[in-house]
Amino acid sequence: MQSIPISMAQTLQQHILSGHYPGGSQLPPQRELARQLGISRASLREALSMLEALGLVEIQPGKGVRINGPHSGRARMHRAYATPALGTLSPRQLIELRLVLEPGWAALAAVRADDSGLRQLQWTQSQLAHALDRSDLLAAADADLQFHLLLAQLSGNPGLVAMARQLELAISHSLRLPFAWSGADDQPVREHDAIVQAVCAGDAPGAAGAMRAHLLSAARRSGIDLDTPDDAAAPDATAPDTSAPDPDPLSFRLTPPSEGAFA
Repeated sequence: MQSIPISMAQTLQQHILSGHYPGGSQLPPQRELARQLGISRASLREALSMLEALGLVEIQPGKGVRINGPHSGRARMHRAYATPALGTLSPRQLIELRLVLEPGWAALAAVRADDSGLRQLQWTQSQLAHALDRSDLLAAADADLQFHLLLAQLSGNPGLVAMARQLELAISHSLRLPFAWSGADDQPVREHDAIVQAVCAGDAPGAAGAMRAHLLSAARRSGIDLDTPDDAAAPDATAPDTSAPDPDPLSFRLTPPSEGAFA
């Protein structure tokens, strides 16, 4: 079941994309909008934050909430993101953090996931594809998040699972940025497919490499250039990528422990 903020964000997204709230207009004051929707102001603020991460609105302190329409106001997507556990991180720093963690748990998932887990992974991937087919960015971002968290769970490592839960809000924010730039692009589906294929084949190095390629591609779709200083101007994410593929520095050799190894 969807949370109240996600459900309300979904409703507001539909109103924005349908033109009910046209670009350049202002949403009703938050107190009034919360009353209209029958939710708390805290839930409304969370819903608006989701929409802002997708580039659909801009929250202007003291001025209200402005409707941007799809894919506008991209420069503000590069502002820092505050997390309770990690402090303030830039979008690039979030991607760097994920590059350290997620290829590892994808590799572990490839050697530890059982048939039930693999079916769940495939189903979650299908939800992303369906959401993008409907141009439902919020549902796509949520399915994307569940995919990445599920891989952590399938790693079978309780420390990684706990870390993924601790980072859930930060990862969720990071996942919305590519959709804010490129909209309902099917590139994430193709990249996820490569991860799923490697995990289902039990190919740990392949899963790690596919995850790393996906994160680097997502960074580019967010306008984040990992080869430039963190405060450099964001490149044009619509320009073709002519850079050479990044070599995969991750090499996993996962073997069962020898008998008595922990004695």
